[in-house]
Amino acid sequence: MNAIRTIQELSTGAVLYHSAFGFAQVRAIERDWVLLSWDARGENLPDRVPHDIVLRVYAKCAQSGFFHRSVHDPSPLRELLQEHPTEGLSLLLDDLDGPQRTQDLQEWIVGRGLMNAAAFHHWWEAIRPVLAEDLRLDFNGDAVALREAGASGGPSARLDNPQLAPGRRLDIALSHKLELSDAVFVEQVLLAWRTGGTQVKDLALAALRDRSPVTIIEGMLAAGPDAIEALIHAIRRGSWEPDALPASVHEALVELMLMGLHGGGPLDNEGRLAATLARWPSPHILEALAENADTPDGRRLLRSTFASLPPRRGEVLALDLLALAFDSGDQETAQWLGGEALGFALVGHEEMSARIELDYPTLSQWYLDAYRGVEGKPELLAYEDSGEAPPVAELDLSDLVSQPIPLGKLPPRSGASLLGLGLALARALSVHHKEDRVVNPTAFTIKVLPNETMEVLPNDDEDGACPRPLIEAPSPASDVYAASVLLLEALMGRPWPRNLPASRAIPYLRTAIPLLPPSALAPLDAGLHPNPAERPANGLEWLARWQTAAVTEESRSYAARSATVRLQVGFDTHIGRMKVLLTQTNQDCLFIASKGPLSLLMVCDGISTANAGTGDVASSIACHVVANLWEQALPRLASAGPGDLREFLDRSLRMANTAVCEAALRFAGGNLDGRVPMGTTATLAVVHGNWVSLAWLGDSRAYLVGPYGASLVTADENQAGERLKAWHLNFLDAWDPAGFALVGYLGHFNELLRPEAIPAQHSAFTLLPGERLAICSDGVTDYIGETHPEVARIIATLVTQEEPDEAAGSLIRLANKGGGGDNATCLVASLWL
Repeated sequence: MNAIRTIQELSTGAVLYHSAFGFAQVRAIERDWVLLSWDARGENLPDRVPHDIVLRVYAKCAQSGFFHRSVHDPSPLRELLQEHPTEGLSLLLDDLDGPQRTQDLQEWIVGRGLMNAAAFHHWWEAIRPVLAEDLRLDFNGDAVALREAGASGGPSARLDNPQLAPGRRLDIALSHKLELSDAVFVEQVLLAWRTGGTQVKDLALAALRDRSPVTIIEGMLAAGPDAIEALIHAIRRGSWEPDALPASVHEALVELMLMGLHGGGPLDNEGRLAATLARWPSPHILEALAENADTPDGRRLLRSTFASLPPRRGEVLALDLLALAFDSGDQETAQWLGGEALGFALVGHEEMSARIELDYPTLSQWYLDAYRGVEGKPELLAYEDSGEAPPVAELDLSDLVSQPIPLGKLPPRSGASLLGLGLALARALSVHHKEDRVVNPTAFTIKVLPNETMEVLPNDDEDGACPRPLIEAPSPASDVYAASVLLLEALMGRPWPRNLPASRAIPYLRTAIPLLPPSALAPLDAGLHPNPAERPANGLEWLARWQTAAVTEESRSYAARSATVRLQVGFDTHIGRMKVLLTQTNQDCLFIASKGPLSLLMVCDGISTANAGTGDVASSIACHVVANLWEQALPRLASAGPGDLREFLDRSLRMANTAVCEAALRFAGGNLDGRVPMGTTATLAVVHGNWVSLAWLGDSRAYLVGPYGASLVTADENQAGERLKAWHLNFLDAWDPAGFALVGYLGHFNELLRPEAIPAQHSAFTLLPGERLAICSDGVTDYIGETHPEVARIIATLVTQEEPDEAAGSLIRLANKGGGGDNATCLVASLWL
């Protein structure tokens, strides 16, 4: 829009804009007046305006510009926005001055009646990925503007755009391969390989099949730690023999693997790279791991490596490293590695000795000698009010703590340490609470001792450092809350923001903190309950919860896997009380099947924002695909191991994703531009006897319920969860818990609008007698309680006190009583005894 310098610039039909009144057409121009016809209706809109007011207050819209067309002929403009959205957006920006935020664009487009607010949201989300690669537009994620005229549109300029999506980068590089130099082509394909998803990585590998593995690996190594994911993919999918690479490249791979040891942060990626190199195998990988096995960081790397391997391969790697440590005479490292190997094998030292007698004769005898007189792991002792020092908690800190240190300075710990930390801290609190002393714990008044216990120093909290609830006075119950927050901080490695309830992290914790024991979140959740009356009253009550969970996990670690026991399953589903009033459909779908000791449990919750298909269709398709695959796989699953069960779950979810995507394309007539394809969450479990193999995408939850309470064994896959993980890894300065848009679901398309399954998250454990597994959609968990500790307490109470069918029905009725604003589905399973 331009200022009007003289009235002579105006003509009949010109479109004028007034910042308060909107748009008007010029009907006629008289000697002293301009006659206007307003686009909007209103009694106070002037139809005759003096010339001097027009020159000072009004602006003229460019002929054939966005606003001129929106007044004279809006239908073609509406079609342009749908069929060629970036053209329409450029036309709008050409009429405006400076960058425009999303809200500004919505006000202009919706205000002109070209689409409604919901349609604008879908339209904007659909075109955001392509804005960064359009050289006419300058898009920084928050605002968009037109670039200056003369921007080059060649492939090199497009590839120089750092915001270009990986799939588009690869597509442009392949389309213009002959125009690019060979070095630039390889560089761009490797960049797409490093930053893209699995399908983009596969296409990049295919694009460079004619290149030597040395060229590819060296090109990736130049990017340092950012290339670890791509290197893992390349080694696994490239089918290259290790001998195809010179020793210098193998040394560089090992050096990259060890680089993270000096950063002090998580070593998940480095561990996955080490596991990949060990399975390849890369020369000298064993020596590199063995050389660092006597340091705390080296052992953290090894734990991450072991966690990335199947149990049998992890056992073999631990034994190979044990042999090297034994040969070098490092008895301390040998003892540690020997324990790791036993942990993988799930057997005692005598059985391990017999098992490896042929392959590792020296180690076989070593196990007999080194573990002579050891009867196995001692049972955890219950707390006794004897006045003596509390029993030692099993923290596994001997390699880290040589003198007392504050809890706040404890090096990063994995989720597997939560039970030991909780036991030790609860015991330390109990010492004081037995004497009715309130201690106001902080990260620096809790000391971790070299004997792997903790002590708490009483604190008057004059500086307000104790993270108890702001509205609570000091009390034993507030001490329990504060200690729970400090446990969470010890896991996250960062101070928890005091303006956020710490319980907000629980639904996402298994994404950010791996290796949490199945029941470990129950006592932590209980300690974070916002209501002091529902929280453990003191350290002794809290300790009882930690002991129950610890004894349960001890029993689980030694429980024999039975392939003969069967499941008892109950379920219920409801459209939701409010949904009934709105005459909507139930977009949840569930599938339950049992064949002897084999059972499949599945809950899907369709996404309601789709306009290419619907959520109920997506969830139904997903269940039907998995049901068909289940019938086909039954003969094989009868003798399947844990790895086979996980493979079945992954394959089922991949095929369900493809089926949902193909159906969405059919609904959209083959063109998804401006459309939101249908999708669904999926949480499913294969139970073989008493072994549960669980996989999930989205925010339908699974809880393991037992005498310890209800422990969440899944993690909500949404934007808030992704941000918590990024904050934990120090990529963000603060955590914003808002945002429930899913990042995990079935029905996912990649940047090239091709079906690409999102990798599912997994968990596996032995289901013990007395435990129950509850799987429910968010229509249950969102309406039975306000906070997660409340939800967990309600689930624990109902699921343990009632039969599975009755428990599922009670949870659905409670969700409807709490508002019933969403479809609610729940199934509850327990072992037949």
